Amino acid sequence: MEEDIVSHESSEGSKFIVDPISGSENSINLGLYAKAFSYTKHYNFLKMKYKLLLVGWVLATFVAFSYVLSEKEIGAPIDKMISLALVAIFSSRGVLLLLLLDAEIYHRLLNSSFSANLEMEMQGISKSKIHKSMMKALLPEAIPEFKMEYESSVSPSSRKIKEIFCWIFTGERVGGLDPVFYDGLFYCGICFCLWVVAGISIATYFYYHGHKVIALVFGILTPFISLFSCIHLIRKSLRSGLKKFKRGKKN
Repeated sequence: MEEDIVSHESSEGSKFIVDPISGSENSINLGLYAKAFSYTKHYNFLKMKYKLLLVGWVLATFVAFSYVLSEKEIGAPIDKMISLALVAIFSSRGVLLLLLLDAEIYHRLLNSSFSANLEMEMQGISKSKIHKSMMKALLPEAIPEFKMEYESSVSPSSRKIKEIFCWIFTGERVGGLDPVFYDGLFYCGICFCLWVVAGISIATYFYYHGHKVIALVFGILTPFISLFSCIHLIRKSLRSGLKKFKRGKKN
């Protein structure tokens, strides 16, 4: 093959170019490494696009909130508090769709190419240390040669807090939090705020219509139900994590 190894699906700035491939084993390995690297950058680029799309979605939601509270709609046969709740609920559905695309689909694809590059670096096929350095910074517990260095570099209290978070979201006290956890936290944090707005809006509607008990129930239960729902969603997104991907690969 006399062609440069580039990603035809990624942007111009994300192309990874190597020397032309010859028939040697080393040249083929470098070509495979470069191809996997180009896919890694491509899927990471798509994930960033979804996060930018989410920012625009949230801004559009705030505009919708402002419109509902301005009472400019004419003849709408629905209370503005219910309208506010509906905007928050339907907006959260859009956020959940972006979470599905980002964490459940493209993060899995990102992990497949990332794992291939990492495996080549661990076996010494490639002299690059990019992916090993990323694992050392993001998930040092996953690689034995980094684990001892990580444990000696953090305080016992910090390690204990991280273990508690690991237990809450993964059911394990060791192993660390995969980077997809922070993606899930980003999306689910927005969903939590939207769900609380919806619950408080409904509670306000019932309160001013004389149903104070129902309003109290909505006001108290909404934050707790939203929190447990977010924890469940983050746990589900962690199934797309690198550690889970590698475990499934071994099985």
